[in-house]
Amino acid sequence: MKIDRDLFIDQGYLVLRNIIPNDKLQSMRESCDLILERQKVNWARERKPGDPSGGMYEIVRQPRVLMEKPGIIDEQTSNVIEDFWVADETLDMASSLLCNPEPNITTMMMMCNPVKNHPGGTGWHRDVHPIDMAPMDALSADLVENGPRYTQWNVPMYDDSVLWVVPGSHRRRNTQQENSEFIEDLKKPVTGGIPVELNAGDGVVYSNFLLHTGSNYMTKKRRTLHGGHAIFGNYPELGFTDNLAPWAREKFEESVVNSNRDKDATETTLRAVINKDPDGYRKGLESIQPGAGPAGKTVLTIYLSKAVIHIMALNDPEFQVTESTLARAMTDHPITLNWGPGFNKRFTVEESRILWDRFKDMDALLQDDNEIYEPAFQNGPMCYYFNELPEGVDTESFISSWNNDL
Repeated sequence: MKIDRDLFIDQGYLVLRNIIPNDKLQSMRESCDLILERQKVNWARERKPGDPSGGMYEIVRQPRVLMEKPGIIDEQTSNVIEDFWVADETLDMASSLLCNPEPNITTMMMMCNPVKNHPGGTGWHRDVHPIDMAPMDALSADLVENGPRYTQWNVPMYDDSVLWVVPGSHRRRNTQQENSEFIEDLKKPVTGGIPVELNAGDGVVYSNFLLHTGSNYMTKKRRTLHGGHAIFGNYPELGFTDNLAPWAREKFEESVVNSNRDKDATETTLRAVINKDPDGYRKGLESIQPGAGPAGKTVLTIYLSKAVIHIMALNDPEFQVTESTLARAMTDHPITLNWGPGFNKRFTVEESRILWDRFKDMDALLQDDNEIYEPAFQNGPMCYYFNELPEGVDTESFISSWNNDL
């Protein structure tokens, strides 16, 4: 299938017809139904005191099933992964869009209809959290310069128009008009927003920076695959692949190899910072993301500063962090070079403190003295800038700052 990458960069999304061919659609539907039934058993078993008999399935506005959970994927349901997530056609499309031609499969899930109507959906948002990502100006400049690091998909088994988007919004800040409307009500239609109308078997691939919303979660049957592909990935547990065809299992094993390579490159780059080795640092960035331009390297440097915060949170008992920061350090988010618990053990406490000494000035530049707020992001009020990339936050300025360290 031909992919118009320029249109994706411009608009932030592409609608692709018949991603799931008609001759595979019915079997995919049957597998999706079986997957949901298995997860409903889990939800019922995990329910808390006072919950309805079906647990979370009867509570949430958009039930989501993670494919990697034990007992979900077997010979009967493996086609959901094999016929979409790791299919050659899907990976070729991801390679065409991403800034690195080696796509890694990220979280694989299925979005389902709720048991009762939930008008209004999620509310408008970008999948951007500046506290552990980068300001919007930096992210959009990187995307235009290098292409996306991550793309996400919705692929419905039944006709679906739940997703709405604001085309082109991934390359800019919120407008004053948008912010005014968001502050009034995030769940109302916004100026410029349009529905993404998909037929069964179609797909939409879109940037996580794009303003989007799940408009209404109604009881109409919904079985929509959701997740994505990224230049960085991390699958520490591959038990769910036991029942996949050997060729499909190999795709995830390749992702593990890529992940270990990228972890090693991240460590090598951080050690160049410890050693005040400018050439080593520049080479390290190139090894993490080959071919990245200046904007891309700036984002990588910001991500490394966040990684160091997570390393310090886990390594240094004297380093004061919020509970939310510690929680992020205890999970992984490979797209932003947060490799999760275990990666921190590559550095001693003393090495961690040296890294923080190198990065703390940059971290301070990325923050205001007072809390600020921008609607439609995935963080509430905070000191980190939502949009602005301050002067002096770039790779070469960061390297120059080492000379100021004692």
